Amino acid sequence: MAKRLPLPLALLLLFLLPACQAKTPYNPADRTYSKAMVAPPNIPLRQGAEHALAGDSQQQGSGFYLLHDGLSAFVARVALIEAARSSLDLQYYIFSDDTAGRIIISKLLDAADRGVRVRLLVDDLGTRIAEPLAATLAEHPNIEIRLFNPVKSRGGFSRAWQMARHFGRANHRMHNKLMMADASVMIAGGRNLGDEYFSNTNVDFQDVDVAAIGDIVAQGSASFDRYWNSPASVPIDQVLDANDAPMDLDALRQALVDFVGRQKDSEYVRALVDSALGRKLVDGQVPLVWGQATLYADPPEKAYQREQLERDDYLGASVKRILDDTHSRLLISSAYFVPGDAGAAHLQSLSERGVAVSILTNSLSTTDVAIVHSGYASYRQSLLEGGIQLWELRSQAEQQQRMHWFKGKSRASLHAKTFVLDEDRVFIGSMNLDGRSVLQNTEVGLLIDSPELNRHLADLFHQWTAPSAAWKLRLTKDNDLQWQASDQGNAVIKDHDPETSGWQRFKVWALSLLPVESQI
Repeated sequence: MAKRLPLPLALLLLFLLPACQAKTPYNPADRTYSKAMVAPPNIPLRQGAEHALAGDSQQQGSGFYLLHDGLSAFVARVALIEAARSSLDLQYYIFSDDTAGRIIISKLLDAADRGVRVRLLVDDLGTRIAEPLAATLAEHPNIEIRLFNPVKSRGGFSRAWQMARHFGRANHRMHNKLMMADASVMIAGGRNLGDEYFSNTNVDFQDVDVAAIGDIVAQGSASFDRYWNSPASVPIDQVLDANDAPMDLDALRQALVDFVGRQKDSEYVRALVDSALGRKLVDGQVPLVWGQATLYADPPEKAYQREQLERDDYLGASVKRILDDTHSRLLISSAYFVPGDAGAAHLQSLSERGVAVSILTNSLSTTDVAIVHSGYASYRQSLLEGGIQLWELRSQAEQQQRMHWFKGKSRASLHAKTFVLDEDRVFIGSMNLDGRSVLQNTEVGLLIDSPELNRHLADLFHQWTAPSAAWKLRLTKDNDLQWQASDQGNAVIKDHDPETSGWQRFKVWALSLLPVESQI
């Protein structure tokens, strides 16, 4: 789940991190300007997309395929990288140095070797690249890596000091998640790049991505270009020196080949090999749903020139307008949910005018950020009193796809950020409903007008909120909170946060006393 600036450090050194200090003064004008490439006509992904679009009898502009399990989400990314012949643009908050991350890096290097231009933009806090081998990778003539809003130091006390000294800038992170292949296919949604997002750890993230073709892809490319060419996106050679790396590009290439080879007998890679999804994506044969779509994104200036923006420029303002246009049903999945007084009042106003509002977020036992839960917990009672239905994910909730491929126990955690709007629209993106997403970080999301996709996401919401997967909250006649679920058909009722200790609950209460809601 998204990493956050350690709050005690931020509070302690709030008054103490100017622009990124490099080996030589950093001048954004010295960077290479680039924009999305137009895909040549005779390459597989463009042909597959055009074939699928030609089959859209209603000519609705864009086609979508929901990626709601970790395995499919990983297979889709690998398949697009392997199929790319012209360009690959990736923008992520977290790109982990683990099995999934190294396989993707290996595939990106393979793509660059066959002439594909690779642009990789990652957030400096979420990804925290410290290994000079990343600069070695960027020495490839077809690979360029940029860090969004970085500080010079890569680790230790020096990095902590710089981030604290520049807190006014470093506090604002790029939380966006986009990938475009050959300017023909896009993946957007909630997942970062790492094992936990692809069902390969003991934490099983419930999440949603969508693969897309058609008009929406150009909007994704335009958003990527705006961030890529932003002064806040700094070439990696400004903060890391390839001369410090333990191996050159050829040795790195061989090391990645050896690593991928060692994974060939793992359950993970066997599952990837056995999947037909990749081939169908490339051939334009996946069962797409069709609809009009709009991409909404925060401007990158939100991270470094906030004084030049109006709140109406933020993605949060667009989301509010989208919610205001809802008339009958609103199903919200948000990993972090801290609505604030204004957000809570807005949701209650929707309920008062007849919108059935239902919200799924993490329980204390499934969240990875206790202070976020402390911010959310204080709104539960008033939201329930306002007619809003609340669910909290249970730690035992598991995806069937994971149980098929990966044996052993796992702990569920919600990571999705989706809205199901009435019976015809959905919003899928990187934005949680909390102060950090709305006010501090940059985010991106897709509003898709598609009754069929609406049904798919509504079904998924109901699956996630089934009594075996989530706790339903209610108020007793004494106005106390109560959690309800079921195990094998037997009702389970709790009068405090389930699956937690008294010490955990005390810590959350203590954290709720801190005046930091806009930061969480």
